[in-house]
Amino acid sequence: MIWSSRRDVKFWLFSLLAFVFDPLKCGMPRTDLLAAEIPAPNMITEGKTAQGFPYLAGGVSSNEREIFVERGREFNLKLSFADRRGPYIADVQVVIEAAKGGQIIRMEVDGPLFFIQLPDGNYVVKATFNRETKQVNVKLLKGKGVHYTLLWDLRDPIEGGGVR
Repeated sequence: MIWSSRRDVKFWLFSLLAFVFDPLKCGMPRTDLLAAEIPAPNMITEGKTAQGFPYLAGGVSSNEREIFVERGREFNLKLSFADRRGPYIADVQVVIEAAKGGQIIRMEVDGPLFFIQLPDGNYVVKATFNRETKQVNVKLLKGKGVHYTLLWDLRDPIEGGGVR
């Protein structure tokens, strides 16, 4: 009877070791996955202004940009932020005001895209990055959307221009 018990212990110990050292059976992540197979998390900020106007902000990953493309028709004012040389930028402080007065929204956008649905009218858009503000006067007409790309000149200090 003792021998049978030792044999059972050896069997279970061996089984446990085989289970622990086989990553596919013990819940360990597979190491043969390609990065493209692992979806990037979506970090899109979706909400409504105090007046109830819907907006989307983000667009860092390609997955997020696909969502912006799919949902883009829902919004009549689209803003994107980039360096004049091409790369997109994030962490832009956006303020939209009605031309007649009154702030619609003020927020820091975590990605290079900001879409909002506003009523027809005139607006002032101010976008600040690295202490430099860009301003655009926007006129929204029924059934027509507009897209503005706001550009900053972020020259490398090594190139002699300094950061602006």
